[in-house]
Amino acid sequence: MIPATSLSRRTPSLDRDVERARPGDREVLERLVAGLRRSATIDLVALAHLDDDVEAALGERAPSAERVIPLCLRLRSAVAQLVDLVMQETSQRPTGAVADAVLRACEVLAESLPAGEDDGLGHLRRVALAGQGILDQEVIADEVLDLAATHTAGDGW
Repeated sequence: MIPATSLSRRTPSLDRDVERARPGDREVLERLVAGLRRSATIDLVALAHLDDDVEAALGERAPSAERVIPLCLRLRSAVAQLVDLVMQETSQRPTGAVADAVLRACEVLAESLPAGEDDGLGHLRRVALAGQGILDQEVIADEVLDLAATHTAGDGW
């Protein structure tokens, strides 16, 4: 089994160069922006495929055995990012149905990734349902998901 890691639990590392940077320090700023672009591009890939991945997981035809684990990993990444976005949008205080959706997503993300095909498909579907549950709350602006699709299509970064 592979241990689960939730992006919503990560803590940013401090960069001493950034802390010591002075206004107008172009080199530090350029490195920071380049790092953010790489990070955003990687994070946007999973979000850009979210609708297709949810459809693949929950659709009438189950994904092939070799697609289950890669699909699980990408959906887990997307759901963790959705949790992060909801927490940002709600100032770390989701309430009601939004809080329930976030809790369900966190519980699914806390599960270990199953090694077996049958268990993997069940986990994949739980992750997809958790992601759909967050999207159904309409807390995250459509522009964020549109931005992900645009940038991963080669139009952005």
